[in-house]
Amino acid sequence: MNTSLSESQMKTKLLDAAALLLMKEGVNGLTTRKIATAANTSTMAVYTHFGSINNLANELIAYGFSLLWNEFKLVHFSNDPLIDFLHITTGYLNFAKKQPVLYKCMFGVMSLGQLNSSEKENLKSGIYTLDLVVETMQRLIDEKMIQVENAFHIANEWWVIVHGYSLFEFGDIFSKERSVPSVLTPLLRHFLIGLGVDSTHVEEALNNHFHY
Repeated sequence: MNTSLSESQMKTKLLDAAALLLMKEGVNGLTTRKIATAANTSTMAVYTHFGSINNLANELIAYGFSLLWNEFKLVHFSNDPLIDFLHITTGYLNFAKKQPVLYKCMFGVMSLGQLNSSEKENLKSGIYTLDLVVETMQRLIDEKMIQVENAFHIANEWWVIVHGYSLFEFGDIFSKERSVPSVLTPLLRHFLIGLGVDSTHVEEALNNHFHY
């Protein structure tokens, strides 16, 4: 049993264990005993660091948004905001694929049941993950690539697109082998060209980013 970790390390270890159990077993996997066992610690650690399993569930949603933020931060920003926009889009989709059940819980698509997690409040608190998208949209505006004024509104439109695509992919609505060229790429093409981005630039960026 590991007792040498710092408080923050142990909390992260317990949250990682909870996220893994959520993916493998669903909400039924979120019990104090199972989480403690998966984290190689005692049930007391859950109460020490979170107070209750309900509090852990709430923090798990917030932790999910921090993981999404970390995925965005992996982007190595370039001089071309359009390329950076596509990298951010890929980061979002990669997170959704890595943590499909947690992702659904974060956005209220799946309930945490009797744990009574405050999903709506956590969703509002997770809005900060949109900051990099807004910043990238603002760069597109500043460089006169798109003909709009409100970067935040456009970022929200992007969020609707990628969120909808992710949910349909989870539900096996799309053929996984062809969903990028037949669904995602056209969505992004229409979105960007509709905003005023030069169509040639869009095609070059999409072709270089999505290889199929």
